[in-house]
Amino acid sequence: MIYRFSAFIYTEGGRAFIKIPFNVWEETGLKGNIPCRVSILGLSFECKLIPKGNGKYLIPITKKTLSALETEEEYEIEMEPIETLSRINHDSPYSREHPIRKIDGIKTIPLQAGSCGHCCVAMLAGVPLSDVIMLMGKGHVSWSKILEALDYYGISYASKAVYTKGGSCQLPMCCIVNNDNRFILWYKGSFYGVTGVDSKKTISYIEIFVV
Repeated sequence: MIYRFSAFIYTEGGRAFIKIPFNVWEETGLKGNIPCRVSILGLSFECKLIPKGNGKYLIPITKKTLSALETEEEYEIEMEPIETLSRINHDSPYSREHPIRKIDGIKTIPLQAGSCGHCCVAMLAGVPLSDVIMLMGKGHVSWSKILEALDYYGISYASKAVYTKGGSCQLPMCCIVNNDNRFILWYKGSFYGVTGVDSKKTISYIEIFVV
């Protein structure tokens, strides 16, 4: 079902949102991070609604969409809940030619159980872990999901993983390592967010291009 309403765009903390002016739980019967297709002035994009409690939700607006709109104007919004989002890089404002940033340093984010892949992506992109969790979803993620997230942020990486099978290897300048079935970021000779890594438990890695 498509829901139509009028609303303004507002910015907060460097990000842009639309407040949905009705109780989403009551109208849709859905809860949690609800995937939706949204249309504003013919601009269509997919997103997960951000719950604020008691049926109140926000629609997150990407920089790409915001650049075509004015925050002072009221817009006619069309919102349609969908079962699942397309690939998470479906509506990215970034590309390999214009990535989110140049990787010339890493700010450490301690690895968290169940979110090790998210932590690696957040450190590479230089964004809060919460942003990456919202993008990728909660819980353990696969290599393919990590690569989709890297694509979203425009971060370049090797076309194939290198499988070490516990053998000795020399890691490149930057890579994401699958060590004992957890993902760890390696950059310029160090692992980030974790200590005491046993290199014999390394299964594979994918090089991240930073030069």
